Amino acid sequence: MKSKVMPPLVLTLICIIVCGLLVIAHDAAIKDNTGVLTDEMKKGCTGIFGEGEYEMLTKKTDKGTEPVTFGDKHLNSVIVDKQNKNCLMEITCDGYAKDGLHLLIGIGDDGKIKGMHFLSIGETPGLGAKVAQKEYTDKYTGLSVEDDIENVDNLTAATYSSKGLKKACEQAINLYTVHKGEIFG
Repeated sequence: MKSKVMPPLVLTLICIIVCGLLVIAHDAAIKDNTGVLTDEMKKGCTGIFGEGEYEMLTKKTDKGTEPVTFGDKHLNSVIVDKQNKNCLMEITCDGYAKDGLHLLIGIGDDGKIKGMHFLSIGETPGLGAKVAQKEYTDKYTGLSVEDDIENVDNLTAATYSSKGLKKACEQAINLYTVHKGEIFG
């Protein structure tokens, strides 16, 4: 009887010990990357505003550190260069595809769009993905909500994607306008 019980018992104990060691190793190796700018985000920041000291705004919660989103479901993070008063809103919104537009929108101190950089685009290649082309995104540069972003023409065969980009731009400007004091305060 003892010869039949011991091998499975020993194997079970070995598995428990190895699993425990894996959990300890994982916890020791994992790093909180909340608030860390990816290389693509840094590229977008410098592409819009040039060199600067960019940092993601974060807040402490009971769950740990989280990016500041002001409670907006489309805003992923706010990136600032406080020295130069530059602000970038990382937004994910729907185009033709759900959450198909993921981009940084640079907002200047005057509340106008200074540029944008797509982090990823899940729109139809050759059609909706055209909203990420510089020729189209440049039409938004210098605009504010008062300049009526809605008057920017939609791209032919990319109506949903164009409307999604307009919505993202309006959200970015509105969030900046409402929370400017908190961003740079």
